Amino acid sequence: MKEFFKVVKAECKKQHLNYFHSKIIYVSLFIWPVLNFITSYYSFKPFKIINSKIPYLNEENIIIYLLLGYMTMSLFRSLVQSAWNFSFERISGTLELIYLSPASRQAVILGNAMSSLFESVVVMVCFSIGVIIFKKEVLNINYLGLIIVLLITLIMAVLWGMLLNSLFLFSRDSGFLFTILEEPMEIFSGVKVPVVVFPIWAKAISVVFPLTYAIEGVRKVILSGGSSIYLGNFIIIGVAIIIIEYTASVTIIKIVEKHSRKTGNFTYF
Repeated sequence: MKEFFKVVKAECKKQHLNYFHSKIIYVSLFIWPVLNFITSYYSFKPFKIINSKIPYLNEENIIIYLLLGYMTMSLFRSLVQSAWNFSFERISGTLELIYLSPASRQAVILGNAMSSLFESVVVMVCFSIGVIIFKKEVLNINYLGLIIVLLITLIMAVLWGMLLNSLFLFSRDSGFLFTILEEPMEIFSGVKVPVVVFPIWAKAISVVFPLTYAIEGVRKVILSGGSSIYLGNFIIIGVAIIIIEYTASVTIIKIVEKHSRKTGNFTYF
């Protein structure tokens, strides 16, 4: 177990040196999510939000509603990008060297996901906290529920990153996965438009993304208090997603290594 966490720590440090070597990086990580959030907010601004299908959504808290969606999405989006970056390690030959070492494959992938998660969202989270404090009069926070929801959301996000990293191990030419997972995740997870107003076919797609449940959970416990029944359902769904993500990640890692042992390299497409 000690060796496992040693590998996780080493991978986190490696990714930090590779992708967060300049303070300018943090400026870009802040600007793009904030610009997207502002664009969405002013897209809703001309409309009167009355008789909404979401009881806790109104004109006073629409800015917080959207902000919580973008803050939560930034957790998951950073992991999609980290998985895409991880695929370049196959091209450079780094991945082959890692697999020649006794390092745990799961620890390497977990370290990659954790590093990207926390470093990519820290500035966005600070911005969100500032706006939430400014608009605190519209909040109805269930603090115990918020702790539970945030903990489950973070675990789901990290394991989502593990799953994507393992998927990107299959091929050097895996950029199409980035295209499939980046924008559709934002569109169908309810970041901008509530899932409840989607047509049935769009709701079916939204079910696939863990971000859908994470956004709804964060919004409910902050804006409407989140009932104990809802929290119970969220915990069940969240734990189920965590188990599925972890099981799928481990299975894919084993399949990739088995195939690589058979072919003798990591250069296949």
